[in-house]
Amino acid sequence: MKKIFIFVLSTALTSVALAQTPAQSGDGAAPNTVIRLAPGTIIRVELTKSVDAKKAKAGDELIAKTLDDFLGDKNDVLAPRGSKVVAHVAEVSPRQGDSASTLGIAFDKIVLKSGTDVPLKASIQAIGRPEPNLAAATAPMSDSGPGAASHMPSTGRSGSSTPTTIPGNTTPGTSSTGTAQDADSATAINGQLTPKAQGVVGMSGVSLTTGATQDSLLTSEKHNVKLDSGTQMILRVTQ
Repeated sequence: MKKIFIFVLSTALTSVALAQTPAQSGDGAAPNTVIRLAPGTIIRVELTKSVDAKKAKAGDELIAKTLDDFLGDKNDVLAPRGSKVVAHVAEVSPRQGDSASTLGIAFDKIVLKSGTDVPLKASIQAIGRPEPNLAAATAPMSDSGPGAASHMPSTGRSGSSTPTTIPGNTTPGTSSTGTAQDADSATAINGQLTPKAQGVVGMSGVSLTTGATQDSLLTSEKHNVKLDSGTQMILRVTQ
């Protein structure tokens, strides 16, 4: 059974222009509410369509969806689970001869179900295969035995107005050479990447670095970079 993260707006989102009426939109947020994602906000998403470096072109649109509700202090849903995340291919190259395959992804916005656009500048903190595949590729998360319930950790719920910020300017989980580090026992539970996951998980031969345009760059020396539908990502808002 999936465990759904619940994030509090006070730790992740900043509301900067609240509407004057209490009426709610289909997203749960008041109409005309402007939402800004604070730097350091962690967002779990999954791709809704596959992308292959052998076929993709720079500028191609990529679509993902959020996996968690973002709640305000009064438990009102500001950005519901399933909100569309729009990104684009920033750079791409297929593997040719001794040349590595690359796929750079830049994030543009979150589209709420009401049609409201929330600008999004984020980097990929962690990336992993779709849940069933990731579960098979990673080691057991505990020795509690088959059927034991696992608790999916979250970034927590706090009354503080300070956003959860992950320090550093480089992509977590990468070495100085850009080779991705497989994450530790905090990486995944029951096939789901956790907010603590870093780098590339369960994708052999793929590394994660920062691209020339500050995009998140995936590189493979052995094969064309291909992300299947359902590929999981942990995003970290950068600005």
